[in-house]
Amino acid sequence: MAEMQKDNNRDDLLTAALRMTASMAVEENVIALLRQGLSLCIKVLNCDRGLLISESSDDVREIIEHQGAGDKNTPYSNTAIQLVKEKKEPLLISDTISDELLGTQESINRQDIRSVLCARLDTLKHAFADKQVYLYLDSRTISQSFSMADLETFRLLSLLMANLVKKSELLVEQEAVIEELKNRFHEKQFEDLIFGSEAFEKCLTLVKQGASAGVPILLIGETGTGKEALARIVHNLSPRKEGPFLAVNCGAIPANLIESELFGHEKGAFTGAVGMKRGHFEEASGGTLFLDEVGEVPPQVQSSFLRALQEGEITRIGSSKPVKVDVRIVSATNVNLEDAVDNGSFRKDLYYRLNVFPVEAPPVRQRGEDSLLLARYFLKTYCETYGSRQLKFTSDCEKAILAYDWPGNVREIQNHVQRAVITADGQTISRSDLGLENRGGSKFASLREAREAVDREMIQNALSRSPNNLTNAAKILGIDRKSLRLLLEKYNINQV
Repeated sequence: MAEMQKDNNRDDLLTAALRMTASMAVEENVIALLRQGLSLCIKVLNCDRGLLISESSDDVREIIEHQGAGDKNTPYSNTAIQLVKEKKEPLLISDTISDELLGTQESINRQDIRSVLCARLDTLKHAFADKQVYLYLDSRTISQSFSMADLETFRLLSLLMANLVKKSELLVEQEAVIEELKNRFHEKQFEDLIFGSEAFEKCLTLVKQGASAGVPILLIGETGTGKEALARIVHNLSPRKEGPFLAVNCGAIPANLIESELFGHEKGAFTGAVGMKRGHFEEASGGTLFLDEVGEVPPQVQSSFLRALQEGEITRIGSSKPVKVDVRIVSATNVNLEDAVDNGSFRKDLYYRLNVFPVEAPPVRQRGEDSLLLARYFLKTYCETYGSRQLKFTSDCEKAILAYDWPGNVREIQNHVQRAVITADGQTISRSDLGLENRGGSKFASLREAREAVDREMIQNALSRSPNNLTNAAKILGIDRKSLRLLLEKYNINQV
């Protein structure tokens, strides 16, 4: 019966220890974590008192946390602390009375301290402004004297506390790095555009300047750089903002239908023309017509396009009667129209009509930290759209977002984030969740790492070319022998 009771007590302690360890693992506040750890030590080792004691460089000690018998003013064994400091390992004193050194100490006799466990928590020094921190336990009855088995348990508990604090500090440092990253740039928003970079702000300034002038604007940039959003801004800031805005992707219209789509047709003009149809130029009259991928307009249609720009009129297919239109043209291209003019696939006079006010939309890779701003914006948007919990990117994921070139630009970022939100099953989105585990970017976490890698490679190459000849290897590297020796020591490179 007594053995069964002992087993039950051991199970209860194990359950309590596991619960508290799990609680400590998610705790980020250092003091709260240590407080839980101290409570765990007292329960598991069944002692009277537990202390956390700090020690400054000038040997001034202070009790950080006290649990159990007495209070912070109750003396403890300074000798035990000193022994741990000298031996640099956990200390067990099973019976202080019979110990030659401790048996004569006043604090031991006056407080009737019979057994002591003490260890230094080395990883806590940084958290307490370079002060050493000691974990101290004692008991006052001979029946609760600590054993060698208790010493091993105590050693494990002290390591657990120290490592969990280290983990907590790393989390805090990680959060600080992310916060610093966030503070390096500030999100700006104009209508639906998210940016922070100077490159995109200059582009937007030009768009605003050209919007009120009423002249044709040519937006130049790669696919997915937000040219349609810029065209809408042109329209919204122009005197035509109350009129229609019509966006047409010329590259998506079959060549045999594009003239009909742009200029309309009369009933019976061709097979399938069952009625009169107004074209995009007529539909957008009084407003703005945005022609994306304008370089895809076939040569046979470009003359009608030019006439619409020059004369302000179009003629529907199957009709000889011109129709007046009043349209502001904003066009966009992701190809070099000058090259198209040179090879004869695009009319020079039409090019000059469209290129009155050119604006370059920079790709994401030239917009600094905008990729992360855009990713965060889409993350927030899609979390709201799909009713998801508020997800966050991991620190590593944010670094990957900044490192990747995003050849598909804003549209690619949007698609990756949307998919990640739909498939997310945790609280965070990682690099792999975003599909960036094998994508572009540097394999180095910092410029320093990249430089060190180059140094190592060049040094090892020079050493292989000059075996056992540091002087010649230094000449190959363009440095002196002493500098090379210092670099070998720094990078722990063995001389070949």
